[in-house]
Formats: sequence, C-alpha cells, structure tokens
Amino acid sequence: MMLFLLCGAVAALTLLWLLWLWAREARREGQPLSAPMLLAGVLAPAFGVLVYLGWGYHTETREWLEDYAALRPVAEQLVAGQPPQALPQDIPPAALVRVLQRQLVMTPSREGWYALGLLYSQLGAPNMAVTAARKALETAPESVSARMLLAQSLVEEGEGRMNSEAEALLRGVVAEQPAHDGAWMLLGMGASQNRDYALAEEAWTELLSRHDEGEAAPVLRRSLAFARHQLANAPRFADVAVRVEVEGDVPPGGSLFVFLRDPDNPGQPLAARRVLAERFPVRVTLRGQDWLQPYPDADQALVAGARYSPRTAAGVDQSEFEAERVPFGGEETRVILR
Repeated sequence: MMLFLLCGAVAALTLLWLLWLWAREARREGQPLSAPMLLAGVLAPAFGVLVYLGWGYHTETREWLEDYAALRPVAEQLVAGQPPQALPQDIPPAALVRVLQRQLVMTPSREGWYALGLLYSQLGAPNMAVTAARKALETAPESVSARMLLAQSLVEEGEGRMNSEAEALLRGVVAEQPAHDGAWMLLGMGASQNRDYALAEEAWTELLSRHDEGEAAPVLRRSLAFARHQLANAPRFADVAVRVEVEGDVPPGGSLFVFLRDPDNPGQPLAARRVLAERFPVRVTLRGQDWLQPYPDADQALVAGARYSPRTAAGVDQSEFEAERVPFGGEETRVILR
C-alpha cells in the first residue's frame, strides 16, 4: 500500500510540475492558458488513470509487488549461491518462483537456475524444471548437481521413463563418481520403467554392494529380484508375433490392435500394439516397448487377440471386427478376424 501511495504522490507532483511549466511557457509566448485548457490538462491524466483502473489494472499486481518486496532478498541470496537467511513463513513456492525468475533476468547464475529448477520440480512442473536445469548446465557444463537435476527433471517429464539424454547424463555422472548413489538410484528406477532390466540389475547390484545392511536394503533386494525375474522371462517374449488373418468382408487399410492378455484378467492387456493394416494377412511383432505390464511367469497361460476398424483414426473401443482369442503359442500365434 505504501508503494502505491508513493507512486500516486510522485505522479500527482509530476502532473502539477508539468502544468506549471506549460502555463509558464504559454505566458512567455503571450498566450496564457484558459481555465478550460488547464482543466483539460488535469482531467486527461485522471481519465487515463480511471481507464487503467477499470480495464488495465490486474488484481494480481498488488500481490506481485508485495511478494517482490518480501522475497527479493531471498532471491538475491539464492542467485548468489547462499542459503536464504530468513525465508518468510507461509509463502507459496509459486511466489518465490516469480521473484527468482525476475532476479535471474537481471543477474543470472548457475546457483539461481538450479534453485529455480528445484522449485519447479516441487511445483510439479517438470517441463519448466528442465528449462531451468538446462540454463544451469549451460553456465557450468561440468556441474554434477546440474546434470543430476536435468536428468531427474527429464525423468519426471517422461512420467518415470528415462530418455536417451537422461541416461547419458546419469552414465556420465557414475563414470566420474562410481559411488554416486543418487545417479545409480535414478538409473535403476528409469531403467525399470523402460524395461531395460539389464541396466536395472546393474544399478540395484551396485547400490546393494554399499547398502546391504542399510534401511534401504530390503527395497533394493526386492528391486534386484524383480529385475532378474524379468530378465529370466524376457527370452520367452522376444520377437513374439501374431499373424492376423480374415474371414469374410474385412476391408484393409484401417487400424489394427493386437494384444496379449491374461485370460482371467479382463483389465489392461499385458502387451498391445496398434498398426495400420494395409493388407491381410499381416504379421504384427510385439516389441519391448509394447509391454504395458511386467512379463508374466513362464507357466502362466496367455491368450492373443486382435480388434480392427477400417477407419485409420479409430480407437480400440471403436473396433468393428474382433478375432476370437486363442492360446498364446510362442513365436507366432494365428488369430482370425471376423
């Protein structure tokens, strides 16, 4: 409020000064200002203020100014790489993000961008966290903390999946610091989500070698056992294919959905793939990325099926033809659309 009053007072004094200059110059020219002209000189700025308050004023402006006044010292400390000495209570992270962004425009630093990335991650905005982490890494390419932040933000952006950039960053960290638990943990979790169980096994084994007696040991052992179980079952599902044939009038050129599922579970299939069926019969291979759930046990019975719509953009729920589900038969299973 004090800032608004101060700005108002300065604006009023400036207006009076300009009117006085205008009147003085008019007298010098021998054309003194009339009362209506002076009144217009006062009313025109007042009208502009009313227009601004009515249509141009944002209700968040006052909140922003208050946040900026309260949090600017904190933002300056973060940019300087210092821990904030007096973080105001009950201040939402979003307010600090706005203030810190403005401060980074004026005085950018690796520490400031890193702090901004952490705040965005806390707010559940991984795409913005990735942008901030990249800025931090640009200023310090060798920084392990910046590389870890970028890798973590990329994994969060991928909803747990690890892309090639994140994997390269994490591998670079463990190459330099083989005992970096955070990098190994993120590698293990990301590899598990990517179904790269060989890498997951390597990560969990590395962590267990140092934390076999710690509180995290039971979780690490379960994670390692799961990765090894999936590796053991993976050969059964390598190059699994479903040959889809048709009976009757089934026009090609539409969307074909091929899947494997547990016959006793009507929920999500174990694996599914959508392809454009340009002709029939067609052989569809289920790849590693087509698996929606973990590999089942070797003795678990599975069925293969297919659904089809002549429309290329149709979803699985809009399929007009469906094949009778048949037992999964190893490398290639034959189903017939009717």
